[in-house]
Amino acid sequence: MRDRALSVLAGSIASGVLLVATAAGASSAVAGGPGSLDPAFGSGGITVTQAGAGVGGSHDAVLLSNGDIVVGGDFGMARYLPSGRLDTTFGNQGFAATNFQTGSGGGGWMTVQPDGKIIWVGNTGDPNGLTSDFAIARYTANGTPDSSFGHGGQVTTQFLTPPLQGAQQVAQTAIVQPDGKILVGGYARQGQSRSAPFQAALVRVNPDGALDSGFGNAGHVLTSGGAGPVTALGLDATGDIFALPAHIEFGPAGQQITTTPAAITVSSPGNADVLLPGGQYVHSGSVGVARRDVDAQVQRFNPDGSLAWTSPAIDYTGTDGQASDSGSSVAVQANGQTLVGGSHFAGSTLFGLARVNTDGSLDTAFGSGGVLTTDIPGGFGFSKLLVQPDGKIIGIGSGQDGTTGQSELILARYLG
Repeated sequence: MRDRALSVLAGSIASGVLLVATAAGASSAVAGGPGSLDPAFGSGGITVTQAGAGVGGSHDAVLLSNGDIVVGGDFGMARYLPSGRLDTTFGNQGFAATNFQTGSGGGGWMTVQPDGKIIWVGNTGDPNGLTSDFAIARYTANGTPDSSFGHGGQVTTQFLTPPLQGAQQVAQTAIVQPDGKILVGGYARQGQSRSAPFQAALVRVNPDGALDSGFGNAGHVLTSGGAGPVTALGLDATGDIFALPAHIEFGPAGQQITTTPAAITVSSPGNADVLLPGGQYVHSGSVGVARRDVDAQVQRFNPDGSLAWTSPAIDYTGTDGQASDSGSSVAVQANGQTLVGGSHFAGSTLFGLARVNTDGSLDTAFGSGGVLTTDIPGGFGFSKLLVQPDGKIIGIGSGQDGTTGQSELILARYLG
């Protein structure tokens, strides 16, 4: 059944969105076992929120210290209570919009400051609509723009000089350094040519949003060649910066170096990349196994970038039939086991989840032989995975209501 609640209508976020909680998920896990849907969350383990027409999907999520979940996307942010219900005290009835003055954009990758303020990063179009620029926004803990940051809570910046028509400059990850400075990573590309490389791009701003003149070139670092995009960042105990998935290292002032990381003290996991405290990292993706058959796969790397192990090819249904299984999201549990999530498509789309042991083998105690699927009508698959301190697993994704055309935010929680 679907319940109605007052929410926010998208785009510029007006009132009147439908909050939907549905139990239309069917997991292949044994009921009550690891990987089964958590009945204490949402409705039967699933929450679906209609966020408005044409607002894009969700890309990222962060777990707050009180158990709340903040989901970020092209629309801005939405906050959920630990029960899976939309927190209507956040922003405007649960939503905080990102309306950059220079034009519309997208994104929604986030990090949280120690004081509870939330950083949102993505991209925004220039006034002429010819290029996209890095976009950074900061919100107070209650979801309102932080006027002490940048201009009205927002900062935009460019790397390419001049940016040619079609140039793309997109932020996809951020960390807050111990000194309060904000480091943002992504890519820049002169998109007028299909052969133009994706260049790794970093910018660092001071706590007030002003560019950090002591970092790189007036606050900017842009690599040559095709080393981008940067989707995950880490900072080690010496202040060195590590960027994934290309495994690029930078000194504290932004100079490119080659080193092995000390203990990682601050990190911002990407959707498909996670930097571990010891300097190892995990990447998830897809691998072709046969004609018209693509499976998910996970790889773990040593601190020096050498390969530690590769998981088997993963079909979330546990079969070898022709289907497309994506490994678009990854998370590492406290015990070192790795979760990979995405979608299984074979005529229709299922949400997929698998768990891999510390040696790369599937954890057969999870789901059904290490894998599971969940059927959530209209869903596109998981784009982000979170692990709660109690071991429960939250998958975040997007969808679209086939009747209304409304974009949907989808959350599912599983027993660990």
